Amino acid sequence: MTRHLLLLVCLLVAGAAGAQQFAQYSLFWLDPVQFNPAYAGLDNSLSVTASYRAQWTGLEGQPSGQRISAHLPVYFLSSGFGIEGERDEIGARTMNRFGASWNYQLVRPTAVWSLGLSARYQQMSLNGSILRATGGQYPEPGVIIHNDDLIPDGTEGAGTFTLALGAYYQAERLEGGVSVLNFNQGTISYPGRDYPLRQQYHAYLRARFDLLRAWDISPMLFAVSDGIQHQLSFGAIARYNENIFAGLAYRGYNKVTSDAIVLMAGLNLSDKISVAYAYDLTLSDLRTVQDGSHEISLKYNLRQRIGAGVPPPVIYNPRTKQ
Repeated sequence: MTRHLLLLVCLLVAGAAGAQQFAQYSLFWLDPVQFNPAYAGLDNSLSVTASYRAQWTGLEGQPSGQRISAHLPVYFLSSGFGIEGERDEIGARTMNRFGASWNYQLVRPTAVWSLGLSARYQQMSLNGSILRATGGQYPEPGVIIHNDDLIPDGTEGAGTFTLALGAYYQAERLEGGVSVLNFNQGTISYPGRDYPLRQQYHAYLRARFDLLRAWDISPMLFAVSDGIQHQLSFGAIARYNENIFAGLAYRGYNKVTSDAIVLMAGLNLSDKISVAYAYDLTLSDLRTVQDGSHEISLKYNLRQRIGAGVPPPVIYNPRTKQ
């Protein structure tokens, strides 16, 4: 891939994500802890989610991401705790993230309020050996002379710590929250250049309505902004017998630019394990040079209390989360 193509792809991916500082997932609603630390423990038991995403398949240097998270409630502390790991790749750039989340939960008879904090170490590397500069010299395989101080001959990496804050509300029919990632606006510093990490704001809202006897529908809204660019997603999930689900969502970068239509489906493989798949049908100009985006997620929930302590005084029966 040429350097110009890499930069073009980075700009196209950026959208609302601040130069792709944070990976984009279509099945975000399966694991809100990835963007809001206040959600940790709100699946009411040990919950582990693993996701893989291949974006814009068929396009050289396409973005791809893998992440795993685990969180659980700590009832005797009225809190939740979680850990996560993520790898996000685009072209020659790789971003690895490792973090831990903690929150305090205020439990009321019909709802839970939560305030959370997370700390992450973000490490970014650039593999200059696969880039080609316009004025570079590459006479034979293995000989790399970029003639450009901004492109390393091999792999170069650096990292920094970041913080995130969030608030979340969960009741029987309605849940949602707000959060800010990269609260301290850290900077990843390379020799001779810096990669600033801007704050990224999230707002999420999801409702649930019963339809007939065995069906329910969950409309949802998700907004992301770095203060300069904004992205809005909205859609709905229909579930049968709290087991099989299918959904549709629209994601747009701003009021004049559309990104994708997201088709989603999934089912419970057992009482503890569920699987979900999403396909993004690209609406932007990139639809002519790629074959859409694929994402799969596997979720495990122990579905039993861990440790001692008095159960939280929530009188409703929390729905089974996918």
